[in-house]
Amino acid sequence: MADRPDELRPITALFADISGSTGLGERLAPDEVKALIGECVTRMSRAVEEYGGTVQAYQGDGICAYFGVPVAHEDDPERAARAALRIVELMAAYGREVEAAWGIAELGVRVGVNSGRAGVGLVGSGDPQVVALGDATNVAARLESQAVPGTIVVGEETARRLAGRFVTEPLGEIMVKGRAEAVATWRLVGPEPVGEVPVSQPLVGREAEMGRLNAMLDRLVSGQGQVTLVVGEAGIGKTRLLAELRGRAENRVTWLEGHSRSYGARSPFGPFVEILRQWLHDEGGPELAVRTRLRARLGADGARLLPELARLLGIRLDPEGDGDLADLPPADLGARLRSAYVEWLRLVGAGGPACVVIEDVNWADDSSADLAADVMALTDRAAIGLIVTLRPDPATRGWGLRGQALTEYSHRLTTLDLEPLSVAATEELAALLLPGEGLDPATRRTLGEVSEGNPLFLEELVARLQETGALAADHHAWTLTVPRQVLPPALEGLLVARIDYLSPEVRAVAQAAAVLGREFTRRTLERMIIGDGTLDASLDALIRGGVIVERGRFPAPSYAFRHGLILEAVLSTLTDARRAELHLAAARAYEEGDAADIEAHLEELAHHYARANDYGKALTYLERGAERAAELGATDEAGRLWLRALRAANKIEDGEAAERIRTRISNAPADKA
Repeated sequence: MADRPDELRPITALFADISGSTGLGERLAPDEVKALIGECVTRMSRAVEEYGGTVQAYQGDGICAYFGVPVAHEDDPERAARAALRIVELMAAYGREVEAAWGIAELGVRVGVNSGRAGVGLVGSGDPQVVALGDATNVAARLESQAVPGTIVVGEETARRLAGRFVTEPLGEIMVKGRAEAVATWRLVGPEPVGEVPVSQPLVGREAEMGRLNAMLDRLVSGQGQVTLVVGEAGIGKTRLLAELRGRAENRVTWLEGHSRSYGARSPFGPFVEILRQWLHDEGGPELAVRTRLRARLGADGARLLPELARLLGIRLDPEGDGDLADLPPADLGARLRSAYVEWLRLVGAGGPACVVIEDVNWADDSSADLAADVMALTDRAAIGLIVTLRPDPATRGWGLRGQALTEYSHRLTTLDLEPLSVAATEELAALLLPGEGLDPATRRTLGEVSEGNPLFLEELVARLQETGALAADHHAWTLTVPRQVLPPALEGLLVARIDYLSPEVRAVAQAAAVLGREFTRRTLERMIIGDGTLDASLDALIRGGVIVERGRFPAPSYAFRHGLILEAVLSTLTDARRAELHLAAARAYEEGDAADIEAHLEELAHHYARANDYGKALTYLERGAERAAELGATDEAGRLWLRALRAANKIEDGEAAERIRTRISNAPADKA
């Protein structure tokens, strides 16, 4: 812990504060005030921890919490939003208890949530604590102070990340101390009602995959149970593919869809309960109404399943309770609930074919994975199609379902391993994402190269480049006007999460490798890192984690980052000081090679010394590189390096070197002859 380096990382900060607590001391004894406020803080803290956040500080009658520290998640803003809503719900209920017990009606809570980048590291002496500091946390605190009791105020980036999944209302702009520009604010109302996700763009580049899904759907409609696995990296298009299938399945099958949540480990059978509620059209309400609707929809054939399904929904039946379920040991209770659920699905399938869709089964808890396996077995005797999406992560419980499907259900199995879109399809999608006359060809190619065939990456890049002004529309087409890569916050969170689950030692290796570039060799990395001989184990962990891939082993082991944006995300975690240290280590690692090795990496040496702020050494290698290029007849390359050398000379105000380089540049045409 003491050696934890400072990092830059995407976070979402949540500040919550009890309102109406100031006057409690006049009306209650000190021990009563302490007990009351302590209970408020405890309940708020539990809500944060329920969604994977970390309470960093207790501030009197409030808390400061982080989502993304110490571990990032791709959905940290959503986690923070759900925690904030839970805090408001819990405090409203507790406020009613306080009013009944003490007659105090004004107790409430204000919550502020904001997302952005922060500097994360240890502060303090005796017992140092991890804190996140910067504009993102400062704004979150200010938003909390602006909230009306019982409400949640979120910042602009948080509101953008929650769009489509939560209802927000614009509140206007506020001024924040220490900031020159006003901050746009929104009120978080609640989650969007569950329903079909609107599809905004045509499906591009997935004709073959849709053909196989259509064939699977035809078999299901004919009465044959089906098992379908859709496997792919985050953002590759699993959900978009299923949205297209859902549209084509309309009026042909009953579509039942649930989602495994990355923060849902405490909700056993979570996606299946979601499906049951969807079938009931249950959007909340009194237990009596839900109970009545359940009885009506099950009918006489399903009446025997009432106790188990009611238990799954969290409701109790009439005075007779829920039969003998209360007396069952946990293992037997789980088996009983799964059996009843499968029987309910069989009844649904008896009325016509049904698709049971579980998204992100890689995040499934054990009970949900066990029930998914039971539903898979049901496909052998009912017109049920089980469709699951998952990421290629063998360490997850959900991945075991893939092995079971391959070995036991190959006779009714469709497996789609989604690969990146082709270059042509990526460029076509890029053109569709912008209005008007589309993209100019060069910009389309650039976006295709950066996104590397990942639709989500491409969509986020286009949106971010438009927001930052790097994409400007002229009279003919959208053009990339700023030749630099902008890493969207949504992608930064997703990709930083990929390395945060690794050990600190492995993460440090990833950061060192990222400084070397997209491709690197083990030999250079070993020279760069002074470690304890665990480099090979760290590289293996990075391969298993999907961060890097092995390029080859001859003449020496070499590797590459799986995606250019993963590389950018790893680099984004480095502070300027740490990045300079690693660039200096990289330069020295190259210098430790033999003469031929150094000559082959002159430009890399110049680059690393420049990033380490040693422009004198950078100048030396730029001049050597330019001379070598000229000797090989690569005059354009030589000219480019001479110009870089001139900039380096001017930066360190080396007039003699600058004059020498200008003379060399002016003589360049003679070299071509």
